[in-house]
Amino acid sequence: MRRETLFLYCWLAVSLPTNGQQTVEAGKAVVLVEADSAGGRFGFLRIPLPAVNDTGRGGLWRLVTGHADANSGGVGCLSDGRIPLHADDPGSNFFLTAGMADGLLALDLQKSVSISEVVSYSWHAGGRAAQVYTLYGATGDESGFTFPESVADLPGLTGWTQIAVVDSRQPGTQGGQHAVRLAGENGLLGNFRHLLFHVRSADPGDRFGQTFFSEIDVVTGNPAELRRVELPAVRELSFGTADNRYEFSVETTQSQELEEWTELELKPVIVEWYPRIVRMLPGAGFEPPRRVRFRYLPDAEMQGVPAYAAGSVISLNREWFRGELQGEARGCVVHEMVHVVQQYPARGRRLRDGAAVPGWLVEGIPDYIRWFVYEPKSGGASLSAERRRVSQHDASYRVSANFLDWVIRSQPADAGILWQLNAAAREGRYSPELWQTLTGKSEQQLAEAWRAE
Repeated sequence: MRRETLFLYCWLAVSLPTNGQQTVEAGKAVVLVEADSAGGRFGFLRIPLPAVNDTGRGGLWRLVTGHADANSGGVGCLSDGRIPLHADDPGSNFFLTAGMADGLLALDLQKSVSISEVVSYSWHAGGRAAQVYTLYGATGDESGFTFPESVADLPGLTGWTQIAVVDSRQPGTQGGQHAVRLAGENGLLGNFRHLLFHVRSADPGDRFGQTFFSEIDVVTGNPAELRRVELPAVRELSFGTADNRYEFSVETTQSQELEEWTELELKPVIVEWYPRIVRMLPGAGFEPPRRVRFRYLPDAEMQGVPAYAAGSVISLNREWFRGELQGEARGCVVHEMVHVVQQYPARGRRLRDGAAVPGWLVEGIPDYIRWFVYEPKSGGASLSAERRRVSQHDASYRVSANFLDWVIRSQPADAGILWQLNAAAREGRYSPELWQTLTGKSEQQLAEAWRAE
């Protein structure tokens, strides 16, 4: 687990480590940042869980400028006293729409109150975990007070106090849980009715870099008197490979009925096949995730998707697995473990030559390993000659797996087509011309030959 704590002082541009103590003037805000890049559930060393009865719950949130992403839960998520259950839960978070660099969030507390703390929480498996924002406060009675209508109004903003500048990004890391606590050194941030958050993308180079804000607490009085979110007791099965190189955990908190099947049927598949997949997909200097976490989630959270991988966490649809224990459940997990090992560049990032890893290859490789290596006798990706003639090699999943199997079988046994395609995609050097280099034929020539066979 990687957990970092930083102390920041508002109006200072530097980030101080936990042992960096500094005397500041009374009344200035101390900013405490905690970032946990490996936690499976909310939990921080020094910052409590979100409150269910903070003062912010009685306020009115609105998005002054910018647009909420259609997949987000909207501004109501910011003070509903709830937190996401996992790292990729759009409906439990507020975030701006893709491609939006920044926006203004306003909270009207209905009256001026003495604020002791403002605490913001976020959680995401990738770059959307970090928080980057500037917080302003006002009573509304200040001389010259005006309410901004856009970000462009901020340089000339009057009647507002800049409370803090926040940046929770951690060098060299992405993903996890972030909590930021703004507290007055003398116990008071100030008297305010209006709070204004100028939120900015955590990664301006990624159009999907908007922070997943899970909750923002506004605290008046003694924080110790607040009621906090209560997390259910965790049930999980932990195990590893015989050489202790890889460790796994399967959370069954919401699916206790699947515990026996997981222990007897799924655990052996994970222990055997994760290392095999790693060996099948090597790369220069590549180190695969050594800790992989699985979790069963209800269909309502999975939104009908059987399973998906995000970083080194694999989410499994509880209801779907119940119906596939003797069918596709094991193979589905093998497919998702391939995604964990692939570790391709984040969505939205361009590769060195301007090309992008095509989606059909991203999904075709896991289905190839699943259907033609893990369970070849099932025939799950077999195509009749008639169907192949009308199929497109880039149709993804089983069809693309069939195409990859044909290409691999049509080349010398030591050609290494699979691992070379995967390594190029992982290292950001994939291009359509790679097929010509590896096989002597273009991608389209290979596709035509495959359909004609």
